[in-house]
Amino acid sequence: MVLPGLFSAIIAATIWALVIFLYKKYMESHGALVVNFSRLFYVSTLMSPVLILITPSQGLWAAAFSGIITLLVGDSLYFYAIHKVGGSIAAPLTYTYIIIAQYFALLLGEQVTPLLIVSSLLIVLGVSLLTRGGGAKLSAAGVGAALLAALMWSLGMTAIKLAALQGVSPIIIAYIRALSAGLLLGLYLWAKGRLEVVKSPVFAIASLLDLGAGSALFAYSVERVGLALSTILVSIAPLITQLFAKISGLERLTYRQMLGAVVIFLAIVLAVSSIQSLPLTVPTTKSGTSNSPP
Repeated sequence: MVLPGLFSAIIAATIWALVIFLYKKYMESHGALVVNFSRLFYVSTLMSPVLILITPSQGLWAAAFSGIITLLVGDSLYFYAIHKVGGSIAAPLTYTYIIIAQYFALLLGEQVTPLLIVSSLLIVLGVSLLTRGGGAKLSAAGVGAALLAALMWSLGMTAIKLAALQGVSPIIIAYIRALSAGLLLGLYLWAKGRLEVVKSPVFAIASLLDLGAGSALFAYSVERVGLALSTILVSIAPLITQLFAKISGLERLTYRQMLGAVVIFLAIVLAVSSIQSLPLTVPTTKSGTSNSPP
């Protein structure tokens, strides 16, 4: 059945959408790099017992690459892009990673239907509508950083697929991603004399939900329904963020943002509808388990 894979991606997106509010609070006092390292540190520490489950596999290198290229390089480029050109430009440009991921999914042998391509384009449009304007600035460096972040995110998610194909379990993929990125970012902050950790049990739990449960759920979704569809499904995170901000009274939802919400909802409907055209027989991983829905 494909339902577990679909729900896993949606739950992951919900987690990622909500933890951003807590991260934003601590970024104001600690900065983005310290907050990023702190969440990686807590996940690497609290999930360390999974080390006893790890067996040598080439897929571990793919998981480590995913962590470094996505959680460290990609996220840093995204934050830089927001600083240089504003979220209204940086967000939709970076979310073109969804379209790039469709191409990588094709290279990995997945069937990418026309509906998935249309859905990917609608997601980018929806994110651009959801993002507030007013802070946009023209900067070649910022635009370049956003597009490069899109490439890094799509490469990182593709690496998760490669790790799954090698039989690495979703929970181990999540742990290796956090550990690899955390080690490198920790060394950088130590060299700069800025190594510190956000001291908060709530922050630690949120980090575990974010990079532990969320990443594992996404890896499971990629394993069950494929990279192309999973990438589209988790991209509802900006929509969930905006809806929560509206319901909680943190922000007002404009007509432009409501239109963006409708566009994203339509994109998800099209993506899920594409399941009907997926093949019933799929390749298996080296461990003999299916990496796409039966």
